[in-house]
Amino acid sequence: MSIDFTCQKCEASFELEAQDLIEGTEKIVCPHCDAKAPANLTEDFVAALTEMRAQIATLSKKFAVTMTLEAEELEDELDDEDEDEEEADEDEDLDEDEDDEESEDDEDYDDEESEDDR
Repeated sequence: MSIDFTCQKCEASFELEAQDLIEGTEKIVCPHCDAKAPANLTEDFVAALTEMRAQIATLSKKFAVTMTLEAEELEDELDDEDEDEEEADEDEDLDEDEDDEESEDDEDYDDEESEDDR
């Protein structure tokens, strides 16, 4: 399986074999301007490739698999997911604020009871 890359720096295209990336014999480096992918990003990418290949091998017992991924399409999907996560985080923050207010109310109520008991 070959993977086509286009360098964001010089806009040149190059191709790498997924197996070479997985084996570590190739790095994600532009052959035209020597721009390199950060090591941690490359490690995560290789781990994802390895998992994807394993899953495709399992699927191939029932289905032939052909994929084309475009970075722009993935960016749009990730942006949508980020917006959904932000909305969920805001909802959780609102819930926490309501819980805080309720516990403050409970404390006030407890204070009133203790004054009545005197």
